[in-house]
Amino acid sequence: MARNKAFDPEERMRLARNVFWEKGYHATSMSDLSEAMQLNPGSIYDTYGSKHALFLQCLADYAAEALADYKTAASVTNSPLKAVHCIIYRAAAKVSAGKKKMCLVPKATFELAGAHEDVLEVLRKNNQLVQLVKTLLQKAQQAGELGREKDAGVLAHVIVGNFAGFWQMHVTNENSKLLRQMADCLVQMISS
Repeated sequence: MARNKAFDPEERMRLARNVFWEKGYHATSMSDLSEAMQLNPGSIYDTYGSKHALFLQCLADYAAEALADYKTAASVTNSPLKAVHCIIYRAAAKVSAGKKKMCLVPKATFELAGAHEDVLEVLRKNNQLVQLVKTLLQKAQQAGELGREKDAGVLAHVIVGNFAGFWQMHVTNENSKLLRQMADCLVQMISS
C-alpha cells in the first residue's frame, strides 16, 4: 500500500520552479532542487520522475499562472481593445517587477525548445495567450474599435512576441520608464 506524501507536491514544485526560473534548466542541479524543495533526491524522483519531468511541470504551471494573470488584467474593462491594452501594460509591469529574473517562458524557449520536443509542446500550449489576445482583437473589430483590415492573428503574435522583447530590454537596460514607453508604443501601434 502506497504511503501518503508528507508534503504538498504542488507547493514543492513551485519551490523548484523558482530555482529553474532563477538559474535556468541547465544550471540547476539536483542538489539545488533538493535544497530549495527541502526534499531528498529520492523523494523528488519518486514524486516527479526526473529533473526534466519536474521542469516540464514547472513550466506548464508557470504558463497557466501567467495566462490566468493576463485574463484577470483583461477582465477589468468591457472594451475588448482596452482589454488588450490592459494585457500589454500588465506584461510591462510584470517585467518591471521581475528585476533581472527573465520570464520562464522565453528563458525555456531559448535554452531548451530547440532540442527538446516536450518543452516545445508545453510552450506551444502557451499560445493560449496569443489566442486570448486574438479573440479580444476580433471582438474589438466587431465592436468597431479596431479596423477590420488588420489581421487579428498576426497582430496577436506581434503583441505577445513583444513581451519577450520587454524582458530583453529590461535585462539590458533596467529602465522601468522605458518599459512603459515601449508598452505605450505597442498600444499606439495597434490602435492606429
